[in-house]
Amino acid sequence: MRSRQLIIAAFISITIACVPGCMTGIGQKKSDYNYVMRGESELSNADLHRADLINARLEEANLSNANLEGADLSGANLIGANLRGASLEGANLSGAQMNGANLTWANMRGTNLRKANLSKARLVGVDLARSNLQNIRLKGAVLSKSNLAGANLKGINLNGADLMGANLSGIDLEGADLGGAELSWAVLRKANLKKANLAGARLVNSDCSNAIMIWTNFEGADLKEASLRNANLEGARMKGVDLYYADLRGANMVEANLTEVKLQNANLINTVLRDANCAKINLQGASLNNADLTNANLESANLENAEFANADLRGARIEKKWRRYLDKQKVRNYDDIRWVD
Repeated sequence: MRSRQLIIAAFISITIACVPGCMTGIGQKKSDYNYVMRGESELSNADLHRADLINARLEEANLSNANLEGADLSGANLIGANLRGASLEGANLSGAQMNGANLTWANMRGTNLRKANLSKARLVGVDLARSNLQNIRLKGAVLSKSNLAGANLKGINLNGADLMGANLSGIDLEGADLGGAELSWAVLRKANLKKANLAGARLVNSDCSNAIMIWTNFEGADLKEASLRNANLEGARMKGVDLYYADLRGANMVEANLTEVKLQNANLINTVLRDANCAKINLQGASLNNADLTNANLESANLENAEFANADLRGARIEKKWRRYLDKQKVRNYDDIRWVD
């Protein structure tokens, strides 16, 4: 009987001794710093918070859902790395190489991204509002549904970037290159886009109300159904822009180039178009009630079914064929219109 009890006790001791070893091989989280140091690339769910990973080589590593809060990844190589769902809150990624990295739904609040290279990276749904983005590189990056509200990105190259549905309220993009960028459904309320390049960009259904767009280049851009209410577009280059059904109420478009712009059914009530070049503009069905068109050039414009009630047309250049039509509209300064053949 005693020998049987000894055998059972020995078996239990061996079983208990085996458990830690079995757990290490099967279910333990990869929280050990040494995993990285050994060059392992499979680091999903790793616990590396506050880890010293300066200049670490993590190219194409799988760090999905990893905890990297407060970690120092300055100068690290994360090219092509998978950081989907990772927590990088408060992490230092200054100077990190993250070209093509996947950061979809990653937590990047308060992250230091100064001089980081995120060209062609995926940052879908990422909150970067409180991050340091000084001299960051984002050319060709996917930032759809991301939060960049209030960020300072003066002069940044976002050519061809995907910012669909992004929150860009109050962002500073003065002098930035957004040529060919996707900004449909993006929120750009009170954004500073002075002298920015948006040639060929898509801003369908975007909200640019109260935005500063002085001398901005929009040539060939698509702004169908966009809101530009009370926006400052003084001197903007908008040749060939599509503003079908756009809301431009109260916008300042003094000296803007609106040659060949499509404004069918657009709302331009109280819009200021003084000295604007509106040659060959399509205003079919648009509402320009109370608009200021002083000295505007409307040669070869399509004014069919457009409303001009109480609009100021002093010194405006308009083809004679619209004479009778405008006479019935009760416009201001009708006698001062400069009629052209």
